[in-house]
Amino acid sequence: MKKNYFVFSSGTLKRKDNTIALEKESGKRKYIPIEKIQSLYLFGEINFNSRLLAFLSQQQISLHIFNRNGWYVGSFAPRKQKISGKLLTEQVKAYIERNRRIAYAKEFITSAMHNMIRILKRSEKNTSTQSLEQTKEKIKKTNTISEIMAVEGEFRQKYYPLLAEISGQEFTGRKKQPPVGKLNSLISFGNTLLYTETLNKIYQTQLNPTISYLHEPSEMRFSLALDISEIFKPLIVDRLITNLLNKKTLTDKDFDESLDSTLLNEFGKKKFINAFQDFLESTVMYPKLKRKVSYATLIRLECYKIIRSLVGGEDYEGLKMWW
Repeated sequence: MKKNYFVFSSGTLKRKDNTIALEKESGKRKYIPIEKIQSLYLFGEINFNSRLLAFLSQQQISLHIFNRNGWYVGSFAPRKQKISGKLLTEQVKAYIERNRRIAYAKEFITSAMHNMIRILKRSEKNTSTQSLEQTKEKIKKTNTISEIMAVEGEFRQKYYPLLAEISGQEFTGRKKQPPVGKLNSLISFGNTLLYTETLNKIYQTQLNPTISYLHEPSEMRFSLALDISEIFKPLIVDRLITNLLNKKTLTDKDFDESLDSTLLNEFGKKKFINAFQDFLESTVMYPKLKRKVSYATLIRLECYKIIRSLVGGEDYEGLKMWW
């Protein structure tokens, strides 16, 4: 199975014959087995050229770039080999037709809310979710994207303090740019990793990642990955964070804290990434297939459900945690 490959060293990344080589600043060269890579994640100061990008495109390998602080910079996505004019037409029609767009947007958010409530109920803290469940019901009465987003904002404002409670963390509000406090830092970093993984899975299908329904399509971002990620943030990122904090896998020494920001240091990022990859490879029984599938596969299956809905006319039902 192909996996994500993470580079923290600085140097030059180049094509070398039919594989990739990382030439470090020390002069050492490390070869990266191209046949085992789903996507490359660059965290160091890396130089590369168009010849490398052409090779990655040929091999259908995505490239995701971060700066040294772990901030997401951008992605290089290979030209799609799988394209479908019919699916593209249906994706666009579902965005243009107001009722269809609203239906998809509601389902993304309803599924996300269900999953957030579910992980709170699974915790050992006996956390009350009554207020969240009441807020979730408000989605049924929304008629515009802005109304949906407003209810989502209200829901998350109530949810994050409860997530902090089951994680044993103090929380004074969601602060993103830059994040302040360990929980904010982990949420931001984890959500970014999930966004890029979701983009990887979209590129394994015929979906166009720039046409979305909850998040407004715009230049310079793959907004469908944002839509689908909403469902999996609680399932993957939030559960992983609570596990790492409660088990004290991540401690104070894994963060660089100042008055105005809290960031994972290199050791912390490596710990989180390793745990994130392990979580993606862990499995859950999938009733419809009657077999276990990985969390990474769940994301890809969600893409296929959207395709069936768009092309086949089925009502889309987002993944709702049953375990």
